[in-house]
Amino acid sequence: MGLVISIIFLIISILLLMGKESFLIAGYNTASEKEKAKYNEKKLCRIVGLGFLVMTCGLFSLFMLEDIGLYIMIGTFIVGMAIIFIGSEYDSVERNQKKTKMSIGIGVLITVILGAFIMGVMFIGDIDIEYNDDCVQLSGTFVSSSKIDYDDILKVEYCDDFDIGRKKNGINNAVVEAGRYYNDEFGNYHLYAYTHSSHYVIIYTENEIFVVSGENEKQTQNIYNQLSS
Repeated sequence: MGLVISIIFLIISILLLMGKESFLIAGYNTASEKEKAKYNEKKLCRIVGLGFLVMTCGLFSLFMLEDIGLYIMIGTFIVGMAIIFIGSEYDSVERNQKKTKMSIGIGVLITVILGAFIMGVMFIGDIDIEYNDDCVQLSGTFVSSSKIDYDDILKVEYCDDFDIGRKKNGINNAVVEAGRYYNDEFGNYHLYAYTHSSHYVIIYTENEIFVVSGENEKQTQNIYNQLSS
């Protein structure tokens, strides 16, 4: 279904970029002839078409880029809507110049702020492991921390072939994967790892399983050495 919607968006984008099918533009297609006269129909179609094309790229990224596709889609939707909003305001022939400049300024500011926020969410994150006298504390960006008493640890394994499965609650961006996850091997478990990790440490307790990693293989090996000693 999602792929079908993406293809429909692409077709609409192409039609509008050709300066045709203005009836596809909500509001314009029901406007009076007097209202329509305020706009250059072909330019308006192309502006809306460009916005739709940007959003279409985001929709396709959702299927092609599993890790960050959702964040790209959100970003492109914001940019696409900004193009449509600002562009259509600018295209009006009968406009108050001061109001238009203010609208454009506010639109650009909102777009920049939201874009910066989304980019930040996509590319920030950290995993922290704190070793205390009687327990180890695992924490990650945007997720709750977990405290594991050393006495509760049944077994610690070092693994270089692990399927993290799917996220149930937590974060999954270009830097970290953390929170509650589910895979076929463990069912529900806790994950505190860096996204591009190839090695993991698996901590077994009586009731729960925790999987952690460092930023690289050496750091992950150090975690294993610390917990298994």
